[in-house]
Amino acid sequence: MLLEDLRGRNEGETIWVLGSGPSLNFIDPSFFADKTVVSTNFSAYTIGVTPEYMFSHYHSVSQKMMEHSGTVVTFGCDTLSQQAWQGEKPNNLCLVELDNYQPPGSNWNPLTSHKPGTGALAYGSSSLHGAMHLAAHLGASHLMLAGADCGTLDGEHRVKGYPDSHKLWELYNRHHKLMKDYLQQEYGVKTYSLNPFINLNLEGHTFGGV
Repeated sequence: MLLEDLRGRNEGETIWVLGSGPSLNFIDPSFFADKTVVSTNFSAYTIGVTPEYMFSHYHSVSQKMMEHSGTVVTFGCDTLSQQAWQGEKPNNLCLVELDNYQPPGSNWNPLTSHKPGTGALAYGSSSLHGAMHLAAHLGASHLMLAGADCGTLDGEHRVKGYPDSHKLWELYNRHHKLMKDYLQQEYGVKTYSLNPFINLNLEGHTFGGV
């Protein structure tokens, strides 16, 4: 399967992109039952949701998620090992070549220095950026993030059951905004984020961010 095969597949839909933040602990998984979901890595699987799409930078994650996702999208070259995909290529696997590869350091900017080429997806500091780009490529009219928290909630860094990982909140916060601006500029897609509480007072819960 090629990335081009996915272009516009969900044209005009509101597409939900799941990060791994602790706000997902406060969302009933059934909320996503009738929604088109793009999971970042293990996010959907962790909360018991089978997503229509899953995106990851990493082949090891993609291989583990093959039976728990509709379509799995990853780069043809693993961004850690720099090795090509190993073994069989299932029908639900989409390998995307890294165009004009540049490691996403602190100065990563999809609007300028790291602008994805035609037929490519953004390779940012977080797999969330590729998942967001994939949603736009699918034809999203609006993009809704859930669990893209860039901070702690009641001292928790991740949704329960998710593997521990980097906590570069200031970096991710800055890069998420750049990715939002890129999608608005290139696709005309507006990006929003789900607050699982009734308002920004968070119902007494404590958020710690940048």
